[in-house]
Amino acid sequence: MAAIPPSLVPTKRCSCCDARHPLSAFGRNCQTKDGLHYYCKVCAAKKQKQWARANPATVKRMRGDYLTRMKAQNAQRDPYE
Repeated sequence: MAAIPPSLVPTKRCSCCDARHPLSAFGRNCQTKDGLHYYCKVCAAKKQKQWARANPATVKRMRGDYLTRMKAQNAQRDPYE
């Protein structure tokens, strides 16, 4: 099977870095018309890290909430099954 030439690969423009990327560079988002995020995965990761650095108390609380939920969920499981 022949590879698709780069000029025919469907692309989308990232609203953050303003570059065109193949559709596989975008995460899924069912709330958008095309089903993909506005930002490419690289820009989304940068924005997430930036937000986490700016909101350390929120990140700590969210991690604590997650661990509490997981401990409660796993408390009923038998580790030897």
